[in-house]
Amino acid sequence: MSIRCLLWDFGDTLCDEKFIWSSGPQWEHVYRLFDEGLGEAWNTGDMSDQEFAELIAEHISLTPPEILAHMQERCRHVEFYDFTYNFYLARHLPQAIVTVNPRIWTDVISPHYNFDQTADLIVTSWEEGTTDKATLCELAVDRLGIGCKRSESLLIDNISHNIGEWRLRGGGGYHFRGDDQFEKDVADGVDGLVG
Repeated sequence: MSIRCLLWDFGDTLCDEKFIWSSGPQWEHVYRLFDEGLGEAWNTGDMSDQEFAELIAEHISLTPPEILAHMQERCRHVEFYDFTYNFYLARHLPQAIVTVNPRIWTDVISPHYNFDQTADLIVTSWEEGTTDKATLCELAVDRLGIGCKRSESLLIDNISHNIGEWRLRGGGGYHFRGDDQFEKDVADGVDGLVG
């Protein structure tokens, strides 16, 4: 397969996605709430960061402003996977970040880490109103403006379902299974990755 563009997932591919929460029982509870339904509305832009903080405040002993301030601060302390993030920064090919994330990602994370300078394009679920990764990938390939076909794109994602759905639409996929495995696969030239 000839790869002409890379589509990067963010959470649990470039970094540990739990960076936004602190350790401890309160934040573990918040993460469960996120996984149990609050995350969908937040990630599609149907719920603002403030509204999300207000709902979370009903379950833990912090005020909405404290929760929002905590999340914004944690967004400036993302723990990236060393090899994978450096591979991303090397920009081997035209690349897009294709991420299921709320507005706080665009408002805090992206400018803090200069993603507008390291990616040719950013497609986020909150702006597009969908958490369907394959749909977000379609938008990215169409918008990159380099004539890259779906079959020439490679989605790098830790969720195998996302890879499968993108492949059903004609795209290529690499199932990310950790920093060490990614480094090994790059060295071995697996799935068209650039060594």
